[in-house]
Amino acid sequence: MRIGIYPRKSVYRDNSDSVSVQIALCKEYAGIIYKDQPLEFRIYDKDEGFSGKNTNRPSFQELMKDVTNNALDVVMVYKLDRISRNVKEFSTMYETFEEHHVSFVSVKESFDTSAPIGRTVMYILAAFAQLERENTSERVADNMLALAESGRWTGGKCPSGMKSIKKKIGAKEHAYLMVDQDEIWRVKLLYELLIGGYSITKLERHCRDHGIKSQNGAFLNASAIYNIITNPVYCQNDMEAYYYFEEQGCKLPPPSLFDGAHGLMSYGKHTTQKDKRLVQSKDSWTISIGIHEPVVSANDWINAQKRLGVNKTFRKGKHSVGILKGVLTCKCGAKMTARTYVKNNIRFSYYFCDKRVRQGREYCESDYVRVDMIDELFLKQLQKIRISPDHIQLQDYSDEESNISAIQKELEIVTASINNLAKSLRENISSPAAKYIVNQMEEVDAQKTALEAALRRAEQIEQNKKNAANTIQTVYNNVCYLVDNFDKLSYEEKNELIRKTVKTCRLDGNELSIIF
Repeated sequence: MRIGIYPRKSVYRDNSDSVSVQIALCKEYAGIIYKDQPLEFRIYDKDEGFSGKNTNRPSFQELMKDVTNNALDVVMVYKLDRISRNVKEFSTMYETFEEHHVSFVSVKESFDTSAPIGRTVMYILAAFAQLERENTSERVADNMLALAESGRWTGGKCPSGMKSIKKKIGAKEHAYLMVDQDEIWRVKLLYELLIGGYSITKLERHCRDHGIKSQNGAFLNASAIYNIITNPVYCQNDMEAYYYFEEQGCKLPPPSLFDGAHGLMSYGKHTTQKDKRLVQSKDSWTISIGIHEPVVSANDWINAQKRLGVNKTFRKGKHSVGILKGVLTCKCGAKMTARTYVKNNIRFSYYFCDKRVRQGREYCESDYVRVDMIDELFLKQLQKIRISPDHIQLQDYSDEESNISAIQKELEIVTASINNLAKSLRENISSPAAKYIVNQMEEVDAQKTALEAALRRAEQIEQNKKNAANTIQTVYNNVCYLVDNFDKLSYEEKNELIRKTVKTCRLDGNELSIIF
C-alpha cells in the first residue's frame, strides 16, 4: 500500500500541530486501518509556511504529480484543511484522486470517501475550511488597513533605504518606518538619474557598471528599481502629492495633514488572486502620513512617475512583430526580445539579447538581428518538418540515468536499514547509545529521501521516452497547421501556437536550433 502523507503548518499558527507530529499521527492511523498490509510511505513535507489557499505549494504539486503518475494508492492528511481550504480547488483535486483510483483519508475527521455520506461530509468540511480562511483573511485585512491609515508599518520587508523602529504610544508599542541615513543614497541616486533622462534599462546598466547593489548585496535589476521608483513611501506629503493621489482615486487623510514635513505610507498596492500577486490600480490604494522624513519632493516623485509612464508606453510598442516572442533565446541562454524603431517613416524590427543590453558586451557578444530574417529562418525549418517529421528534435533524455530497478533495489536496502535501526532503537531506548542510533537513522533517512527523488525523476524520464511518439505526432500536427495557415492566422494566434509547440528556440549567429 503506497501512502502519500501530506503535512502542512503555517508559520503564523504556532498553536497548530507540527509537521513531524502530523506525520507520526498519519503513520499510526495508517497502521491501524491497513494493519494487514505492508505499507510504503512517501512524505510531502516541504510546504511549511505556505498558505492553504496557495495551490502552487512545491510539495503539493509533487504529490499531485505522483497521483497522476499512478504512484500512490492513498493520500493521507492529519486534517482536511492541511491540503485545501477552497471548495472548488478541493473538488478538482478529489476528482483527480478518483480518476487515478486514489483513496483520500483524513485522520482527525475520520471520514470514509467510499460511501456517499462520507463524500458529503468531506465537502461540507471543505466548505467550512474555506469560510474560516475567508473570515480570517477579512479580519487581517481590516486590521492591516487600520494600521496603515494611522501611518504605522504593517510589517514585511522594509523598503530600500528604510528601517523599522518600535515606538510606544500609550500602553502599546507600534512599528514605524524611518529613513536609514546610511542606505538611502541609492534611492536618491535612482530618482536623480531617472528624472535626468535615464530609462529603467539604463538605470540597471548604470548600477551594474558602477557596482551599485541592494542592501543585501544583490544586483539591482529593472524590477527592483521599478518598485523603488513607484513606492509612495519616498514622496513628500505636500499638497501637490495630495492632488496627485486624489486624481488617481486613492483613499486619503484630510488635506490639512499634508504639510510637507513627512513621507507617505501606502496600503493595498497588491492583491492575491488565484495564487498570483497582482498590482492593483491606484483607486484601490490607501495613502496615509508616516512619521519619517521625505526622501524626494512631491514634484520629483510625480515627475518620476510620468517618466515611467513614457517608458512603459515605449516598451509596450505599437507593432506586432516577432513571432518567436517568449520562445527565442540567445546563445548565452538569456531571453531575446523584439523591438521596433521607426525612422524616416521606415520601420526596423530587431531581436536583441536582454543580457547584452543590460549587462554589456563583456557578458554577451551577440548583435541585434533583424526579426524578418530570423522568422524566415524559423519558417524554413518548419517547412522541412512539414515535408518530413523526421526533422523534429525533441528534448534529449538519453544522457540522463533512468535505471529504475537499481534505484528500487537501493531503496529496499536503505528501507531495511531504517527498520533495523528502528528496532535497535526500541530495544535500547534507555541506553546512552540511543542518540547515536537516532543520528544514524537521520543520515539513512536523508539517503532514502534522495533515492526517492531520484526514483521519481527516473520514472518521469521513462514516461517521457514512452510518450515521445505521441509528442512527435502532436508537434507535427501543430507545425502542419501553422505552415498551411500562416497567412490566415493573426500575429497573436501564430505566437500562441508556437509557444505551445516549441520548448526552446536558440539562436547562435545564423544558426537556429529548435527543440520541441
